[in-house]
Amino acid sequence: LNALPQHSTCTCRFFPSCRSTMIYICKAACMPCKACDAACSTCSKGVNECCSSVSNFFGPITQNPLGGYVIGTWCAMGIVIVCMAYTVSKVKCDEPKPVCYVDIALAVLHTCFAYYIQRRLVSALGDVPPSTMSHSEIAAKARHVMMYDIGFCLYFFIFGASFFYNCTVFDSFRNCESTGPAWIAAALMIFYGFGIFNYVICWFACQCCCGAFEPSKQQPVAGVVIMGAPASAGR
Repeated sequence: LNALPQHSTCTCRFFPSCRSTMIYICKAACMPCKACDAACSTCSKGVNECCSSVSNFFGPITQNPLGGYVIGTWCAMGIVIVCMAYTVSKVKCDEPKPVCYVDIALAVLHTCFAYYIQRRLVSALGDVPPSTMSHSEIAAKARHVMMYDIGFCLYFFIFGASFFYNCTVFDSFRNCESTGPAWIAAALMIFYGFGIFNYVICWFACQCCCGAFEPSKQQPVAGVVIMGAPASAGR
């Protein structure tokens, strides 16, 4: 009975290479985990760099006033251009094609103007970061751009014409096949005109209302230092 444990027990003194072999086996088992960790770290670093690049590219737009208007316009007009270009390539009758070309041109104008008007507003604000300015100051600068910028004055009429034009184009799509995307694009142009009109009014009203409740900035009063005793009135 006393000899049974000696014959049934396998210890490393009978196998000198047992310990080193087990170490290598454990290391081999850990290699897939290490490889996965390295791959995840590399992917995470690449994603972070990509997001940082995108953020730096769109930062001048999103971090300034009207950033949402610019990004929203680009997305909406991109859909319009794609839908109208697809319709031109697929439709067999000629009646919808002029409408598609006109809407593509209008979409390009909307896209360019959205960026233009934001740059004009940022230029009017000067070197002062918008985050440090009051709402009343931003509203005053925006009012100045609306009143005196020739580009804004011209676009005002183009914007209205684009809205009313797209309200009348649906008859051109009725008798032709493959005009579904054109219907979507024309409807989106109408919705864009209605939405942006209300957005500008609400944005400007919000700036004015918030500016009315902002505490007024205290302007330092320049004091006059007089050396010596003041002369009396009777002398």
